[in-house]
Amino acid sequence: MQTPSRFRSIFLLILFLCASQYLFSQTNEFKNYTYSEFFEMIENSNDSTFRLENAIIKYDQSTDSRFSYTSFPGSSINTFANSDSIFVNKELQLTNVHFDAPDRRQPSALHHIQFNKNVMLRNTSSVHFMNCTFEGRLTIMSTESMAKTIELLDRNSRAINLAVTVTNSKLKKSVNMDLGTTDEKMRSRIRIENSEIWGSKEGRGSRFNGVSVVSVTVKNCTFYDQGRVTITGNLTDQVDISGNNFGDWIAEIKVLGSMELNTSILEENTFNNHVLLDFDDLTTSSTFEWSQWGNQLISSQGYNDYFNTLSDSVKMSSFISYEANNSILTNYKNDIVQFGKSYKQEVKLRGKLLDLYKAQHDLEDVNTVYIGIKNMETERLAYLYSQDPSFNTFFKWKVNQFLKVFSDYGTEPSKAIVFSVKVVILFALVYLFFPNSWDEQGKHRILHRFDFFQKYLRSKEGMNDIYLVEKKKELSEYEAFKKRIEDGKLELPRFFIAWSKPVYNMAMISTKLTSSFLKTTDILSGKWHTLNPLQKRWKNIQIGTYLVIGVGFDLSIRVLNALMLSINAFTTLGFGEIPIKGLPRYLAIIEGFIGWFMLTIFSVSLISQLLN
Repeated sequence: MQTPSRFRSIFLLILFLCASQYLFSQTNEFKNYTYSEFFEMIENSNDSTFRLENAIIKYDQSTDSRFSYTSFPGSSINTFANSDSIFVNKELQLTNVHFDAPDRRQPSALHHIQFNKNVMLRNTSSVHFMNCTFEGRLTIMSTESMAKTIELLDRNSRAINLAVTVTNSKLKKSVNMDLGTTDEKMRSRIRIENSEIWGSKEGRGSRFNGVSVVSVTVKNCTFYDQGRVTITGNLTDQVDISGNNFGDWIAEIKVLGSMELNTSILEENTFNNHVLLDFDDLTTSSTFEWSQWGNQLISSQGYNDYFNTLSDSVKMSSFISYEANNSILTNYKNDIVQFGKSYKQEVKLRGKLLDLYKAQHDLEDVNTVYIGIKNMETERLAYLYSQDPSFNTFFKWKVNQFLKVFSDYGTEPSKAIVFSVKVVILFALVYLFFPNSWDEQGKHRILHRFDFFQKYLRSKEGMNDIYLVEKKKELSEYEAFKKRIEDGKLELPRFFIAWSKPVYNMAMISTKLTSSFLKTTDILSGKWHTLNPLQKRWKNIQIGTYLVIGVGFDLSIRVLNALMLSINAFTTLGFGEIPIKGLPRYLAIIEGFIGWFMLTIFSVSLISQLLN
């Protein structure tokens, strides 16, 4: 015999099963309406807010041709003129309402509609707004119960296209699209494209959040006024954020829990304000264009660590005021190096981008990101030195500064060469104004040149005659050499005599050319004081020209000597006794040390680039 408690348990079990069946049947019941019927219901409703639950809005070709893509001549799926022909003046609150199409050959959409009040869609798996205007806020969101709804739709063989799409539309009070759950059965898509979005005066931003969805796409959109937009792809196959102009909006982008085949794309966007970025490991097929960030990039995790240290009142102000939020972000960006934990997150973010670009063999972005990391490190070292001065931190700080100027931290060997040339020229200028043994011949050459011209001006002979007199000893030696060779024809080998002729000609060529030049240019002969005024003028011009040429030649030799001395010292080739005296002698040793240091860094930079 069963006890009363046994009967009570059986009764409660039966009651629970009945209630569950009832709830299941309630959830399983979807009312069907055509697109035309749906808008008639909205129009005929007497309430300021139209509410609808558990319904499927199905496309009926006989009554819903207005909602087909092909209803406008010359239109395409992606673009056609925005001309609102339906005006909805009621607030919409739709729960578990899905917009269905018979098949892909007959696509349908809510297009050319102006919604003058807020639009709220909960647990909607399929809806497509095209060429619509939203004067109020658009909110599309799902919950955990969404997965059960999808199961019921599949069980009833509903051809629901799991996608929430907004294209070619205007959203005047921002938008919130929060779709998906951690249940893998909920594999929908979020897409907003070719649309215009305005900031909200109430301080609310825009949000595009996909959890375990196929893709999150924000493409070719323009953001007006000011606001904050958050785009999150969590456990997604793809996040595509490309071709957008975010204007002055604060943008937060997260690609988290990426799938193995993730092909996320972030490129060709315009950011005029802060960009908070966070992402997990990506595949090499992903595209994260570095140049689009400008100088606006911030680590989302690093900022959150900093934000958590602020007072509650400051945090609250950031939630309700764009200006306060932007001010906090600006303060953080200017003082990142002061917060050790946040600084590490910033370096970590850039390090992950660096690894991505290395895997893609994008050497240009690799160098750019690396330079950015080293710049932050230099700022961090400067801050650490200001807080706790020591030789160690000072040395690291100054070495980093030098490496930036010298070779962009080893990424630009060519810049090191330019810098080295500047150092060589600087020291050469110093050596130019100090005497050295290499310039001794130059002094004798100048004195000899003035002595030669004073003889010419005081004698009747021409410059060629005076020149040959001065060269008489040298010429006599050459002639004696020639005569000895000729006299020894019978005693010397033929090859020896044949080779001696070019040697004699080479020895005489300089003298012959100079003699010929002086003979050709000497247009006036005679003593200078016996010439008439016109002849004196031409004679002055002639001698002056020779002197200018001579001085230019001497200066060129002096400059060349100084430059060669500087190059020799810089490259530390060694030349025995340093041919200078005084202060430059010690400067040459300093230059040799600088050259050794700089050429070593150049070699390392060049090898690093070759290995990369």
